[in-house]
Amino acid sequence: MLKRSRSSKNKPSSLAINRVDALINTLHAEGRIDSLEQELRRLEASSLSRDEQISWWQAWGIAALRQGRRDEALKRFESGYHQFPDSAHIRFSLGQQYVLAGAVERGFELLRMCRFPEVPREYTLAQARLAYLWNRFEEGLNFLQPFFDVFRQVRILDDHFLYVRGLPFFGQAWGYLAALMIVSGRIEALQTQTRWFIKNCSDYDFEYLETAVRAYCDDRPDLLREIWERSCSEQASGHACLNAAIIRARAAETLAAAQTILAQVVFDEHDFPWVEDARVLALAEAAHRHGDDIGEREYVTQFMARQPMLLEPDVALMFHLLRYQETLKPNVWQAAQAARV
Repeated sequence: MLKRSRSSKNKPSSLAINRVDALINTLHAEGRIDSLEQELRRLEASSLSRDEQISWWQAWGIAALRQGRRDEALKRFESGYHQFPDSAHIRFSLGQQYVLAGAVERGFELLRMCRFPEVPREYTLAQARLAYLWNRFEEGLNFLQPFFDVFRQVRILDDHFLYVRGLPFFGQAWGYLAALMIVSGRIEALQTQTRWFIKNCSDYDFEYLETAVRAYCDDRPDLLREIWERSCSEQASGHACLNAAIIRARAAETLAAAQTILAQVVFDEHDFPWVEDARVLALAEAAHRHGDDIGEREYVTQFMARQPMLLEPDVALMFHLLRYQETLKPNVWQAAQAARV
C-alpha cells in the first residue's frame, strides 16, 4: 500500500515530470517491470503531487492485473476512484474491470464518461473493443466519434502526422468503425462515410480503401486477393501472406485443401504474435464452413485460450473473419458471467 508519512498534507512534486510515470518507464527500459508493485510500495504519499497519486493508483491496479489478480485489481481501482472520482484514467480502468467481471451496466456507465482526448487513443480503442464484444454498437461508435471529428478537420491521414498528435492510424480507426457498422447492419452509412474521406482527404491509399470497403461490406474477400498476394510476394511478411492465404482458403473446395493453404504460411520474429491466432481462427472458420464440427470445436478451444477477448474488431475484419467471430462472442459473455462481481 502507498506509504503515508505523519503529515497528511499533500505536497506538490518538486520535479517537472511525473515521478510515478518516470518510474514505470525506467522499469520497462531496464526489463524490471515485474518489480512494479514492490517499487510502488516504497513511495510516500506525502511526497507525491495529485497527478502522481492518480498515476500511483492507476499503476497499483495494473500491477495486480499483470499478476493475474483480477479481483485485487478491481479493489485497487475502486479505491483509486473513491479518492479521485474525476480521474478519467482511473474511471476507465475501473469501468473496464467491471465489464470484464460481469458488471456490464456498471462498467459502461463509467466508460461513457471517458472521452478522447481526456483519455488516450489506446483507452478509447479499448472502450470501442468492449462495446463491440458486448454488442453495444451505438456506444462503440460514440467512443470512436472524436477520432473522426479530428480526421474531418485536419483532412490529412498520414500515419505519422496523426500518431504524433495522439491519434490512432486512420486505417486502424476506420477498421474499428467498419467492423461496428458491418455487424450492426449500417452498410450504407459506412459506404457514405468512407466515400467522404476518399473525396476530401489526402495522404492515404484511397484506391485500397475503396476496394476494401466493397470487399468487407459485400463479404467478397476475393476483391482483395491480388492486392494481398502482391504484398506477400514483395514483402514476404507473415501478415500479408496469411491474408492472401485466408482468401485462397475461402475458395478451396475441401477442408483439407483449405488447411494446407493456411498451414503453408510461415511467420518469423517480425510478425505480431496474434497472426498465429488469426490462422487458428481461420482454421476454425474453414472447419465450420465444411461441416467439421469436432475440428471446429478443437480450433475454437485453442483460439479462446490465446484470445479470450477475441481478435480486435479491425484485425478480424482485415482477415475476413469478422462475421465468423460473431459466433464466438457467447464464450466471452459466459466467461464474464462466471467472474461476475
